[in-house]
Parts: sequence; structure tokens; C-alpha cells
Amino acid sequence: MNVVLNKLNTIASYAAAISLVIILLVTSVSINCFDPDFYKSEYKTLQTAQDLGMTQKDLNLATNTLLDYLQDKRDNINVEITVQGSKVEAFNSKEAAHMVDVRSLYHFAQILRNMAFVILVVSCIYLLVRLKKGAWTVLSINYMKAAILFAIFFIMLAGWAYVDFDAFWTAFHHVAFRNDLWLLNPSTDLMINLFPAAFFSKLVFRIVMMFAIGFIGCFVGAYIYLRYQLKHYQAETQELSHDA
Repeated sequence: MNVVLNKLNTIASYAAAISLVIILLVTSVSINCFDPDFYKSEYKTLQTAQDLGMTQKDLNLATNTLLDYLQDKRDNINVEITVQGSKVEAFNSKEAAHMVDVRSLYHFAQILRNMAFVILVVSCIYLLVRLKKGAWTVLSINYMKAAILFAIFFIMLAGWAYVDFDAFWTAFHHVAFRNDLWLLNPSTDLMINLFPAAFFSKLVFRIVMMFAIGFIGCFVGAYIYLRYQLKHYQAETQELSHDA
């Protein structure tokens, strides 16, 4: 029975660790993808409005339409803007179809984060009931073990993106989408002009940096806690040996 319970403790602690990593990653994606200041900054740096012959107001309108659609604040991306002095629909049918896929992907990420949060809470409650104060020690140890494996994987991905972002971004789309709607044409599709490779490269970097801060912060916190526990245990052991 003890063997089974010990295995359950290990499973619960690893489930909590993996769930925490998922929560950190999806939260970083959500925060950065919906940060209006980032869009304004990048549009200014890339001179997007000038290059496309749009006013900043119309540029913001097109962008906010897409972001609102992803967050279910509107049912479509139909919006009129002025480009090169002409009133036109901002996005065509291909872009609209692609955004359906993007919204589905975003919804999946949100569901995954919510499930991870539930698993994290349930796992922690289970370990606290079973192990009391020892739960934090088990969680810290197994988070650090899981984090090392995740770190290797994420460092490899980050290195790939840094060396050849286009290849990385293309591979991501092949994995994330089952069609070629994401292959947009700069001559006919506004979306690819709003968000060129340079834009997404900066966005991915911001996501990685925010995620890394939380990820490493949890690792450092676990390490400090274990160091404290070890010193506390050593002090108690020495005290007992002196008493003996």
C-alpha cells in the first residue's frame, strides 16, 4: 500500500509541476499577445502605418478588430478602413478563415491552462493532506527535476528561433494548423503586412522572456526552500547529536 501511495505522491507532484509550466507559458502568451502598448511600439518602429498608407487610427481599428475577435468580443473580423485613400474591407475571406483557426488554437490554449490550474490545485491539496509540510519538499524536488527537462527543450527551441526564425515559425504553423490558410500574400492580404516576421520575432522573444522569468523564479524559489530545509535538518541533527 505504501508503494502505491508513494507513486501517487510522485505522480501528483509531477502533475503539479507540469501544470505550473503550462500555466506560466499560456499566461505569458495571453499577456503579450493582447498588450496594446506592444502593438503601438512595434508599429512605430516598423513604420507600419506609413508603409501601408493608413492612418494610425485605422491601423489600431484593424488590430483591435482581430484581438477582439480572438477574445470573443465580436463574431467576425469585418471592418472597413482607408488604405491609400480608398475605403476597403480590411480583411478578405482567406484571412477570415485563417482567423477562425487562430481563435480555435487560442481557445484550446485557454482550456489547457484552465485544466492545468485545476490539476495544480487538486495535486497540491492531495499532497498537503497526505504529506502535510513535506508536500512542499516533494513539490520543490520534482518541480526542479521537471524544470531541467523543460529547460533543455525550451532552450533548443529558443536557439532554433534565434538562428533561423523563419524556419521555426514555418514549422510552428505546420504543427498548429492543418491547412495552408496561414500562407498569406503580402500583395493581397493585409494581415501579413500588419504582422511581418520581424513583428512576430519580437513578440515571441517577449513571450519567452516573460515565461523564463516566471519559470526560473519558481526554480530559484524551490531551490531556496530546499536549501533552507536542508540547513534546518542539519541543525536539528547536530542538536540531537549534542544532546546524546
